[in-house]
Amino acid sequence: MDKPRIVPLRLRRQIRVTAAVSIGPWLATIFLYWPQFQLHPAMLLGLLPGLAVALRIIEQLSRHLASNHRIGEEFPIFNTLGAANWITLLRAGAVVGLAGILPSAIRHGPALPETLRWAPGIIYLGISIADLVDGYVARRQRRETVLGKRLDIESDAAGLLVASLVAVALGRLPAAYLLVGLAYYPFNLGIWIRKKRTLPVIALQPRPYARITAGFQMGLVTVALLPIFNPPLLSAASLIFMVPLLIGFLRDWLVVSGKVKTDADQQTALDRWASSSMLKTMPWVLRLAILACGIATLVNDGVSQTHPLWQLAHSLCCLLAGLGCMGRSAALGLTLILGSIWSPFGLSAISMVIFGTSATLMLTGTGAMSLWTPEEKVLYRR
Repeated sequence: MDKPRIVPLRLRRQIRVTAAVSIGPWLATIFLYWPQFQLHPAMLLGLLPGLAVALRIIEQLSRHLASNHRIGEEFPIFNTLGAANWITLLRAGAVVGLAGILPSAIRHGPALPETLRWAPGIIYLGISIADLVDGYVARRQRRETVLGKRLDIESDAAGLLVASLVAVALGRLPAAYLLVGLAYYPFNLGIWIRKKRTLPVIALQPRPYARITAGFQMGLVTVALLPIFNPPLLSAASLIFMVPLLIGFLRDWLVVSGKVKTDADQQTALDRWASSSMLKTMPWVLRLAILACGIATLVNDGVSQTHPLWQLAHSLCCLLAGLGCMGRSAALGLTLILGSIWSPFGLSAISMVIFGTSATLMLTGTGAMSLWTPEEKVLYRR
């Protein structure tokens, strides 16, 4: 017979503080915008996402408080949340704070007041950094808990959804990108419905590439929220990045619902095709395209029209990406160089090709016969 889980009193009391951390930024939003709400009632709609995130985090914490134990161990239940979980909860509070931008976005549209132009990007950048810190702290303190894992996933999903809403409201990303922010919730709702109907639900095995694509979404949205990048190129990057993530969610749904066959490693035919085709053939094509377009750019306007420092950075990144030497990092550099509002390369056909192929190369990697790929060890670490 399983030993009953008794949640320590001290741990239960900490829920009150976490409620304040979650609700506090939402109440602050009401206080700051109250005079404008009276003049422009439509702004009240901007309060709903922040409230939903706050209530969701509090609900998840309250429901799963008894899982505040190490992963793989049922006991003991820690009597405090611990530093890592507090960082995660502060991150969730920052997501509620980021949602506080929405009323102003509804009121002013893309033209935020000057005092708020940088706020969305800085807040979400801090959220993204904290996402790395909480995991590091948990590992260092040997307190990787089931509760912490759940709170981390919920905070990531809520952060991506809210940041996507803000980016779309500000005209930085296309409305279609909201599918990325929303995908997590219908996926989990579908699993819940299947369990309620006593239909089989197959547990998913971890997919490192799923984590990588999710991480790229966070990076993209962070860049989109900073007012220093070209919206047309951001829209192109969003479409490139969203496709593999949405395909991944569809693939995972087919697996958990048992509608597709998998092997002993839970690999589907799609996974095997991607491994044999996308990760072998496509990187070569992308690298050659970047290298050729980089040479064309240098020949066409490298000497007369472009500042030497810009051209040097551009050419070096094209060369490294083409050779597969820190290729993902070089591809990232190219997207930043070409996407910046200060970029002298403009929106020429060659620049658009380099930007699109670089964004795709960040997702696929540089493939076989690459000179040096240190990023792979970081991206695929467990």
